[in-house]
Amino acid sequence: MTAHTPRILTDAETSLIEAYAAAGNTSAERDAAIAKLKDDGLPTRRVEAFHYTDLRALLKAGYTVAARPSDDLAKTVGAKFPRLVTGASVQHFRDGHFFDFGEDVPKGATVTAELPTAKLLEGDADATALINTAFAQDGLTLSIDEGAEIEQTIGLAYAHTGTANTIAAQRFAINAAANSKSTIVYRAVGLEDVQYLSSSVVDLDIAEGATVTLTMSIEEGNLAQRLARLNVSLGKEAVLNLFILNVGGKLVRQEVNFDVVGENSELNISGVNLIGGEAHIDVTSRITHHVPNTVANETFRNVATGRGRGVFQGQINVRQAAQLTDARMACNTLLLSDNCDFSAKPELEIFADDVQCAHGATVTDLEESYMFYLMARGISETNARRMLIKAFVAEIVEEIEDEGLVEALEARIDTWMEKHV
Repeated sequence: MTAHTPRILTDAETSLIEAYAAAGNTSAERDAAIAKLKDDGLPTRRVEAFHYTDLRALLKAGYTVAARPSDDLAKTVGAKFPRLVTGASVQHFRDGHFFDFGEDVPKGATVTAELPTAKLLEGDADATALINTAFAQDGLTLSIDEGAEIEQTIGLAYAHTGTANTIAAQRFAINAAANSKSTIVYRAVGLEDVQYLSSSVVDLDIAEGATVTLTMSIEEGNLAQRLARLNVSLGKEAVLNLFILNVGGKLVRQEVNFDVVGENSELNISGVNLIGGEAHIDVTSRITHHVPNTVANETFRNVATGRGRGVFQGQINVRQAAQLTDARMACNTLLLSDNCDFSAKPELEIFADDVQCAHGATVTDLEESYMFYLMARGISETNARRMLIKAFVAEIVEEIEDEGLVEALEARIDTWMEKHV
């Protein structure tokens, strides 16, 4: 007879279960999610998708679900973070709760302030979505009308108001109808020196012939823990231009899953991860090509210093039917200290025989000859390092067409460098 020792819950797992029970916001969907978390536990290094981010070891304990803040506090905290795009139409979330501040939605777009249905993956690597399903307080659905070409930027803005050891969770659905064109900025911010858990899931469905330009600026507080996912479905002749900036947070796990289901569609993905102090930032990406004649280009630039640790896991999966796929992935990293670390795992999984696919990763320090050139002209060592780092990441940022947004993102990069370089 074989005796099975019951699995002992970690403090973090126990904290999540107790926080859910205390919140009292139950439903069949939420109950199933927390039950699966209780049965399976948080993923460890034994789960391949979390090999470099052991949530059982990294996730803190002691969290409770954030209460809805007052309108005055919501506005006060929001004012601390000027919007990235002047003139944007913004939908606001504070501590996971939706706030209607009366901003008009552009013609051709509709906002429904209801929590969208959760979408879960198969298997044991879905802790991010399970936590969001169990704890999401509010959410919304943004719908872009068929044929609409919306010039005004639409913003989705989340901010944590500073209540320590709270869980703030929200979920978004974005539906871009056929032949539409839209620009969306998603932003997450939080106050410094406050520990909290931020959970966010965005489901983006881009229909036939639609074009979406999406910028995600993650500026969580320096003690924040963030578990987030972006799910994308790309239809026939659809285009997604995606840029992700990670410039804050103590623990950040950003998952991006792309299902390319329409022929002649195009994915352009780029991002910058700035990792300083003792931050741990993990971007895990999976692109699945289901149909022929599709294109995907993915490039991430990473800068690590201090005791920061970064992770990039990127997989391109080409199904047997997806002939004539053209998919390329690159991960380039600067390591600026002896104590920082970066793990890169680009992968190709190809079942078709007529494709063009490539992946690559580089890791290096700043070029000494470049440093010498700048310092020989009277530039201090610190400023020389900052100039070279800025040039390294600016090449990616400047691909964004909105000059005002580029300036705002570069200002966030400058702020990070002032603190860490």
